[in-house]
Order: sequence, then structure tokens, then C-alpha cells
Amino acid sequence: MKEHDVFLLQGSNKENKKKYLDKSLILMSKKIGKIVKISSYFESEAWNMKNYSIFYNRALHIKTNHSPIDLLNQILNIEFLIGRKRNSCTEHYQDREIDIDILFYDRIIICNFILTIPHPLLHLRRFVLEPLCEIAPNKNHPILNLSILEILGLCMDKLYVKKIL
Repeated sequence: MKEHDVFLLQGSNKENKKKYLDKSLILMSKKIGKIVKISSYFESEAWNMKNYSIFYNRALHIKTNHSPIDLLNQILNIEFLIGRKRNSCTEHYQDREIDIDILFYDRIIICNFILTIPHPLLHLRRFVLEPLCEIAPNKNHPILNLSILEILGLCMDKLYVKKIL
């Protein structure tokens, strides 16, 4: 079975944020695959949210045997196990114990109603680009054909992002 290179972003803005990131990392190592690289923790303002707590984010490079859809299902299961409740009746962005986004899966491009890879907003979000640049500055975006470092240099997002640990 072929191993795939996957880049993910963890985020939390509820209670003990670091605990939620660490707990989800343990579950990902058991259910998704081998953790290759982990960024530092980054503290950031919430993107497109009102009345929020500060987020902790971290980027991960993982080797997995899961297909993109299987990977998404594993991620949703991990989020559920950690306590995330998804409510489609409320605003799109809300406080959460854990959020895990698929940023890249090899160099593939997927765009359907279930899954979009690369993540469609990653190039606009400094809270994604800073931790991702720490672990994969030369990773090439398969649509933009720019490195993460180049995309970060062009990013217009001025929200607060700071490496903390």
C-alpha cells in the first residue's frame, strides 16, 4: 500500500487548548499514520469570528495509507472523540475543542462537495502559513505553483500570529 504525504493543521480555542492539540496528535498517530514533523505551537486571533478566544494552532506532516476520503473520516472521528460538536444550524465558524484541516495530500487536487484539497483558504490565512512554513517552507502549492515561504511573503492577512512553544 502506497504511503502518502499529508499536511494537516490542528486548531483549538476552548479551555486547555494545548491538551486538545496533544490528545488529537496521539489519536492521529494511532489512526492516521506516522508523524513525520510537528511545528511549534502558534497563538493566533480567530479568523472571521466574533467574540472568540485566542486559538492555538500547529501544522503536521504525516505519512498515511488512507485515501483522502478515509483520511477525512478519520479526522472527523478524532474530532468527535475529543468532544467537538458540529452544528450545521449555527454560524459557520464557532469555538471548538479541536479542528483538523487537510492542507495538502501529496500533490493531488480534489474539488467536490465533500472535500477540497489543497485547502481552499490556506494561502489567505497567516495562522496556517506560519506553522506550515516552519515545517515545510519549500513545499510547493500544486495550484499556485509557489512555495509556502513565497505564499507567506505575499499573504495580506494582518491578524495576530505568534510562535509560543
